[in-house]
Amino acid sequence: MTDIKELIQFAIKKEKEAYELYSGFANKTKNPAAKKLLEELAEEELGHKTTLENLSDPEKLFNFKIESVQDLKLSDHLVAHSIDENSDIQSVLTFAMKAEKAAFDLYTKMSEAAVDEKNLALFQQLAQMELIHKNKLESLYDDMFYADN
Repeated sequence: MTDIKELIQFAIKKEKEAYELYSGFANKTKNPAAKKLLEELAEEELGHKTTLENLSDPEKLFNFKIESVQDLKLSDHLVAHSIDENSDIQSVLTFAMKAEKAAFDLYTKMSEAAVDEKNLALFQQLAQMELIHKNKLESLYDDMFYADN
């Protein structure tokens, strides 16, 4: 059985990778709106990382609760392409929604494989954290590109 601290370290690593991905693209893009969004996403990933780092205290770990949101599934039909310095805000949002979906799916699968109640609860909370991020991106996408439809 994997120790819960190892699982938290794994999640911290994933958040750091997401931060580096978004901040790296933010430094490359020429589009001001895309740059701003990528910087905000990077900061949110740092916030997730900090939240996880603060779970080293076992007492805090079991008080860790994330609000539950419904998957809007708006991005399910969209195709994401790699983003680069010329990407527009729509491409950045699509890429980010797909990245958050992949993180959600990872933690969901890990929760399904968990044999320990504590690990199950942790992975379910981490999945919700990613779903909240995806939900926020999908709502923004909806407001920007489907508002008139």
